[in-house]
Amino acid sequence: MPAPTPLPTAGTILEQILADCWNVTQLRELDGTRPDHTRAFECARVRLLALARQYPDAAESHRLLAWGYYFTLQDENAARAEYERAAQIYGAQGRALEQAEMLVQLASLAFKYDQTRGCALLLQALALDTTNVRATQLLRNFGCLVPTPVTTPTAAAG
Repeated sequence: MPAPTPLPTAGTILEQILADCWNVTQLRELDGTRPDHTRAFECARVRLLALARQYPDAAESHRLLAWGYYFTLQDENAARAEYERAAQIYGAQGRALEQAEMLVQLASLAFKYDQTRGCALLLQALALDTTNVRATQLLRNFGCLVPTPVTTPTAAAG
């Protein structure tokens, strides 16, 4: 009896979805300002939902669903839920850089309604990844960074 064919990995399935629907090889190649990319989400949506069910600990399917919900369907609540799920999965897997990026995405959504939450998410992202340039820029742009007060020497300090 021949050995059963192993199931493909979540990464392999995701790569196939990216190639079939967007004609790209990596998530970072997606551009939410390109109409052909946003239209292609409908090609991928059902497959991404199936991938998320089959591999519940694969953060990338949630990340890509969030991207599509935001850029294609303009559904911020669905996007927020998927970005939060991706951040949780990345955190549980100890993937701090990816988790920080998801927190930056969540902060970008939060700023429309709650600047305090947006700032808190960015600070959390920066604590996970001190090299996250986007988090640093957004912290500055949204006035989240409190300037350090200048101290003047006192007589006792000399």
